[in-house]
Amino acid sequence: MEIECGLVWPSTKALGPGNRFVIWTQGCLRRCFRCASPELQLSGHGIMYETGSLAEKIVKSSDIEGITISGGEPLLQSEALCDLLSRVKLKRPELSVILFTGYTIEQVSSGDSKQVLEYIDVLIDGEYKEELNDNRGLRGSSNQRIHFLTPALLEHKEEFESGKRTREMHLMEDDSMLTIGIADKV
Repeated sequence: MEIECGLVWPSTKALGPGNRFVIWTQGCLRRCFRCASPELQLSGHGIMYETGSLAEKIVKSSDIEGITISGGEPLLQSEALCDLLSRVKLKRPELSVILFTGYTIEQVSSGDSKQVLEYIDVLIDGEYKEELNDNRGLRGSSNQRIHFLTPALLEHKEEFESGKRTREMHLMEDDSMLTIGIADKV
């Protein structure tokens, strides 16, 4: 099984507690105004990863404490996501998983993607709304809700809800810059 990603990054501290492996999936139908990653909206423009080999890459990342998944819209690839996360959790059950989605938890719970919830510790739901970006916490706008589906990251609740946002800048091989983190309102 394959999953289409815009980018994977082996180590960041800007998208959740601890050192995290990040996956940005490719493809989104929402087209939120001022989307932080418009280049990830179109399907068919990403890199195809075999879920087993991507899971092994994550499992072998000994310096991480969790995985953060964003996009695009990760739940457009929920079957591949379940396959990937089940493989990772089998070998590294201690890794926490944070997932950002434009869908609400109610939509996810009653839809075809509900199986993915069994692998998620924190779900950040709802469409990004630029006018509601309050520059706080680990969500893009205040309408987005943070759901602690397991107690794994509950001790970081304040950081998720109102903590200071951090950003990382990385120079890529092609001399472009990769910025990781939740964007502040401009």
